[in-house]
Amino acid sequence: MKRISEISHKYKAPVFSHISETRNEVAGCRERYGKSPVKLFDDLGLFDYGGGGFHCVWFDEQDRKIFADKGLYAVFNACSNLKLASGIAPVPSFIGDGIKIAIGTDGAGSNNSLNMFREMYLVTGLAKLKEEDASVVDGNEVLRMATVNGAIAMGLFDCDILKEGKQADLVMIDLNQPNMQPLNDITRNIVYSGSKTNVKMTMVAGKILYEDGKFDIGTDPMDLYRESNEIIRKLKDLVK
Repeated sequence: MKRISEISHKYKAPVFSHISETRNEVAGCRERYGKSPVKLFDDLGLFDYGGGGFHCVWFDEQDRKIFADKGLYAVFNACSNLKLASGIAPVPSFIGDGIKIAIGTDGAGSNNSLNMFREMYLVTGLAKLKEEDASVVDGNEVLRMATVNGAIAMGLFDCDILKEGKQADLVMIDLNQPNMQPLNDITRNIVYSGSKTNVKMTMVAGKILYEDGKFDIGTDPMDLYRESNEIIRKLKDLVK
Protein backbone atom coordinates (compact mmCIF):
# COMPACT_ATOMS: atom_id res chain seq x y z
CA MET A 1 0.00 0.00 0.00
CA LYS A 2 2.91 2.34 0.71
CA ARG A 3 4.33 1.54 -2.71
CA ILE A 4 0.97 2.26 -4.36
CA SER A 5 0.94 5.61 -2.58
CA GLU A 6 4.43 6.38 -3.93
CA ILE A 7 3.30 5.57 -7.47
CA SER A 8 0.17 7.71 -7.04
CA HIS A 9 2.31 10.66 -5.94
CA LYS A 10 4.83 10.11 -8.75
CA TYR A 11 2.13 10.26 -11.44
CA LYS A 12 -0.31 12.46 -9.51
CA ALA A 13 -2.89 9.72 -10.16
CA PRO A 14 -6.09 8.85 -8.27
CA VAL A 15 -6.44 5.61 -6.34
CA PHE A 16 -9.61 3.51 -6.19
CA SER A 17 -10.06 0.46 -3.99
CA HIS A 18 -12.75 -1.82 -2.64
CA ILE A 19 -13.07 -0.52 0.89
CA SER A 20 -15.15 -1.00 4.06
CA GLU A 21 -17.29 -3.58 2.30
CA THR A 22 -17.91 -5.83 5.32
CA ARG A 23 -18.17 -5.30 9.05
CA ASN A 24 -15.38 -7.86 9.63
CA GLU A 25 -13.04 -6.02 7.24
CA VAL A 26 -13.40 -2.79 9.19
CA ALA A 27 -13.12 -4.53 12.57
CA GLY A 28 -9.97 -6.35 11.45
CA CYS A 29 -8.39 -3.14 10.21
CA ARG A 30 -9.14 -1.36 13.47
CA GLU A 31 -7.67 -4.27 15.42
CA ARG A 32 -4.42 -4.27 13.41
CA TYR A 33 -3.93 -0.54 12.83
CA GLY A 34 -6.19 1.22 15.32
CA LYS A 35 -8.10 3.00 12.58
CA SER A 36 -10.66 2.41 9.84
CA PRO A 37 -9.62 1.38 6.32
CA VAL A 38 -10.48 4.87 5.04
CA LYS A 39 -8.35 6.57 7.70
CA LEU A 40 -5.50 4.14 7.02
CA PHE A 41 -5.61 4.87 3.28
CA ASP A 42 -5.74 8.60 3.95
CA ASP A 43 -2.82 8.51 6.38
CA LEU A 44 -0.76 6.64 3.78
CA GLY A 45 -1.47 9.36 1.23
CA LEU A 46 -3.41 7.09 -1.09
CA PHE A 47 -6.14 9.68 -1.56
CA ASP A 48 -3.93 12.73 -2.04
CA TYR A 49 -4.71 12.83 -5.76
CA GLY A 50 -8.34 11.81 -5.63
CA GLY A 51 -10.01 8.52 -6.38
CA GLY A 52 -12.40 6.81 -4.02
CA GLY A 53 -13.81 3.49 -2.95
CA PHE A 54 -16.15 0.73 -4.02
CA HIS A 55 -18.87 -0.51 -1.63
CA CYS A 56 -18.32 1.97 1.26
CA VAL A 57 -20.90 0.15 3.38
CA TRP A 58 -19.41 0.47 6.87
CA PHE A 59 -18.36 4.13 6.94
CA ASP A 60 -18.40 6.17 10.12
CA GLU A 61 -18.66 9.95 10.35
CA GLN A 62 -14.88 10.42 10.12
CA ASP A 63 -14.72 8.26 6.99
CA ARG A 64 -17.44 10.29 5.32
CA LYS A 65 -15.67 13.53 6.24
CA ILE A 66 -12.45 12.33 4.60
CA PHE A 67 -14.35 11.45 1.41
CA ALA A 68 -16.17 14.78 1.41
CA ASP A 69 -13.11 16.91 2.14
CA LYS A 70 -10.97 15.18 -0.51
CA GLY A 71 -13.69 15.06 -3.17
CA LEU A 72 -13.54 11.26 -3.37
CA TYR A 73 -16.11 9.10 -5.10
CA ALA A 74 -18.16 6.46 -3.30
CA VAL A 75 -19.21 3.79 -5.80
CA PHE A 76 -22.10 1.70 -4.51
CA ASN A 77 -22.63 -1.93 -5.52
CA ALA A 78 -26.04 -2.78 -4.12
CA CYS A 79 -26.59 -6.19 -5.77
CA SER A 80 -23.21 -7.50 -4.66
CA ASN A 81 -23.74 -6.26 -1.12
CA LEU A 82 -27.07 -8.08 -1.00
CA LYS A 83 -25.79 -11.35 -2.45
CA LEU A 84 -22.85 -11.46 -0.03
CA ALA A 85 -24.90 -10.08 2.88
CA SER A 86 -22.33 -7.31 3.32
CA GLY A 87 -24.84 -4.67 4.40
CA ILE A 88 -26.62 -1.60 3.05
CA ALA A 89 -24.58 1.52 2.35
CA PRO A 90 -25.87 4.70 4.07
CA VAL A 91 -26.52 6.52 0.79
CA PRO A 92 -28.58 9.40 2.26
CA SER A 93 -25.73 10.19 4.68
CA PHE A 94 -23.31 10.41 1.77
CA ILE A 95 -25.66 12.71 -0.11
CA GLY A 96 -26.12 14.86 2.98
CA ASP A 97 -22.36 15.16 3.39
CA GLY A 98 -21.93 16.26 -0.21
CA ILE A 99 -19.94 13.18 -1.19
CA LYS A 100 -19.70 12.34 -4.89
CA ILE A 101 -21.58 9.13 -5.68
CA ALA A 102 -21.55 6.69 -8.58
CA ILE A 103 -23.08 3.25 -9.11
CA GLY A 104 -21.25 0.07 -10.09
CA THR A 105 -21.92 -3.64 -10.29
CA ASP A 106 -18.82 -5.20 -8.67
CA GLY A 107 -17.96 -8.44 -10.49
CA ALA A 108 -19.80 -11.41 -11.95
CA GLY A 109 -18.74 -13.64 -9.05
CA SER A 110 -20.63 -11.54 -6.50
CA ASN A 111 -23.39 -10.17 -8.69
CA ASN A 112 -23.98 -12.44 -11.71
CA SER A 113 -26.20 -10.24 -13.89
CA LEU A 114 -24.22 -6.96 -13.89
CA ASN A 115 -27.56 -5.28 -14.60
CA MET A 116 -27.37 -1.51 -14.13
CA PHE A 117 -31.14 -1.15 -14.17
CA ARG A 118 -31.37 -3.44 -11.14
CA GLU A 119 -28.48 -1.61 -9.47
CA MET A 120 -30.26 1.73 -9.83
CA TYR A 121 -33.49 0.40 -8.36
CA LEU A 122 -31.74 -1.26 -5.43
CA VAL A 123 -29.63 1.80 -4.58
CA THR A 124 -32.76 3.87 -4.09
CA GLY A 125 -34.96 1.04 -2.78
CA LEU A 126 -32.52 -0.12 -0.10
CA ALA A 127 -31.86 3.45 1.00
CA LYS A 128 -35.60 3.99 1.49
CA LEU A 129 -35.83 0.76 3.48
CA LYS A 130 -32.80 1.53 5.62
CA GLU A 131 -34.02 5.04 6.43
CA GLU A 132 -37.69 4.03 6.59
CA ASP A 133 -38.36 7.05 4.40
CA ALA A 134 -39.80 6.66 0.89
CA SER A 135 -38.70 10.17 -0.10
CA VAL A 136 -34.93 9.69 0.16
CA VAL A 137 -32.57 9.13 -2.80
CA ASP A 138 -34.77 10.42 -5.61
CA GLY A 139 -34.82 8.71 -9.01
CA ASN A 140 -33.27 11.74 -10.71
CA GLU A 141 -30.31 11.56 -8.34
CA VAL A 142 -29.90 7.85 -9.00
CA LEU A 143 -29.88 8.19 -12.80
CA ARG A 144 -27.19 10.85 -12.52
CA MET A 145 -25.14 8.56 -10.24
CA ALA A 146 -25.34 5.77 -12.82
CA THR A 147 -24.44 7.91 -15.85
CA VAL A 148 -22.78 11.31 -15.48
CA ASN A 149 -21.15 10.60 -12.12
CA GLY A 150 -19.90 7.18 -13.16
CA ALA A 151 -18.13 8.63 -16.20
CA ILE A 152 -16.52 11.47 -14.25
CA ALA A 153 -15.46 9.13 -11.43
CA MET A 154 -13.51 7.08 -13.97
CA GLY A 155 -11.95 10.16 -15.55
CA LEU A 156 -14.00 9.78 -18.74
CA PHE A 157 -14.74 13.46 -19.03
CA ASP A 158 -15.73 13.17 -22.69
CA CYS A 159 -18.33 10.48 -21.98
CA ASP A 160 -20.43 12.10 -19.26
CA ILE A 161 -23.21 13.72 -21.32
CA LEU A 162 -24.59 13.78 -24.87
CA LYS A 163 -23.08 16.89 -26.44
CA GLU A 164 -21.23 17.89 -29.59
CA GLY A 165 -17.55 17.10 -29.20
CA LYS A 166 -18.15 14.33 -26.65
CA GLN A 167 -17.87 10.60 -27.31
CA ALA A 168 -21.09 9.20 -28.77
CA ASP A 169 -21.68 6.67 -25.96
CA LEU A 170 -25.37 6.06 -25.51
CA VAL A 171 -28.14 3.61 -24.80
CA MET A 172 -31.43 3.83 -26.68
CA ILE A 173 -34.47 2.85 -24.61
CA ASP A 174 -37.71 1.53 -26.09
CA LEU A 175 -40.47 3.45 -24.33
CA ASN A 176 -43.24 1.62 -26.21
CA GLN A 177 -43.40 -1.24 -23.73
CA PRO A 178 -45.90 -1.69 -20.88
CA ASN A 179 -43.36 -1.17 -18.08
CA MET A 180 -42.39 2.23 -19.49
CA GLN A 181 -45.93 3.58 -19.85
CA PRO A 182 -47.50 5.98 -19.11
CA LEU A 183 -44.79 8.60 -19.67
CA ASN A 184 -45.52 10.55 -16.52
CA ASP A 185 -41.82 10.89 -15.63
CA ILE A 186 -39.28 9.25 -17.97
CA THR A 187 -36.40 9.45 -15.49
CA ARG A 188 -38.36 7.69 -12.76
CA ASN A 189 -39.69 5.19 -15.29
CA ILE A 190 -36.11 4.22 -16.10
CA VAL A 191 -35.02 3.93 -12.45
CA TYR A 192 -38.10 2.28 -10.95
CA SER A 193 -39.56 0.38 -13.93
CA GLY A 194 -36.75 0.09 -16.44
CA SER A 195 -35.30 -3.24 -17.52
CA LYS A 196 -32.51 -4.47 -19.76
CA THR A 197 -35.27 -5.73 -22.05
CA ASN A 198 -36.03 -2.07 -22.82
CA VAL A 199 -32.60 -1.56 -24.36
CA LYS A 200 -33.05 -1.10 -28.10
CA MET A 201 -29.50 -0.15 -28.99
CA THR A 202 -26.10 0.57 -27.45
CA MET A 203 -23.38 2.69 -29.01
CA VAL A 204 -19.76 3.33 -27.99
CA ALA A 205 -17.75 6.13 -29.61
CA GLY A 206 -20.32 6.28 -32.41
CA LYS A 207 -20.16 2.56 -33.19
CA ILE A 208 -23.32 0.50 -32.71
CA LEU A 209 -22.45 -2.63 -30.72
CA TYR A 210 -25.97 -3.92 -30.15
CA GLU A 211 -29.26 -3.33 -31.92
CA ASP A 212 -32.56 -5.22 -31.85
CA GLY A 213 -31.08 -8.35 -30.30
CA LYS A 214 -28.03 -8.50 -32.56
CA PHE A 215 -24.42 -7.87 -31.51
CA ASP A 216 -21.62 -6.33 -33.56
CA ILE A 217 -18.64 -6.84 -31.28
CA GLY A 218 -16.07 -8.34 -33.65
CA THR A 219 -16.83 -11.94 -32.76
CA ASP A 220 -19.77 -14.34 -32.73
CA PRO A 221 -21.47 -14.31 -29.30
CA MET A 222 -22.04 -18.06 -29.63
CA ASP A 223 -18.25 -18.55 -29.72
CA LEU A 224 -17.96 -16.58 -26.48
CA TYR A 225 -20.69 -18.67 -24.87
CA ARG A 226 -18.98 -21.91 -25.89
CA GLU A 227 -15.62 -20.69 -24.62
CA SER A 228 -17.03 -19.56 -21.27
CA ASN A 229 -18.82 -22.86 -20.75
CA GLU A 230 -15.64 -24.75 -21.57
CA ILE A 231 -13.73 -22.69 -18.99
CA ILE A 232 -16.39 -23.44 -16.38
CA ARG A 233 -16.23 -27.16 -17.19
CA LYS A 234 -12.45 -27.16 -16.67
CA LEU A 235 -12.77 -25.27 -13.39
CA LYS A 236 -15.31 -27.77 -12.11
CA ASP A 237 -12.98 -30.63 -13.08
CA LEU A 238 -10.19 -29.02 -11.08
CA VAL A 239 -12.19 -28.97 -7.83
CA LYS A 240 -13.56 -32.51 -8.08
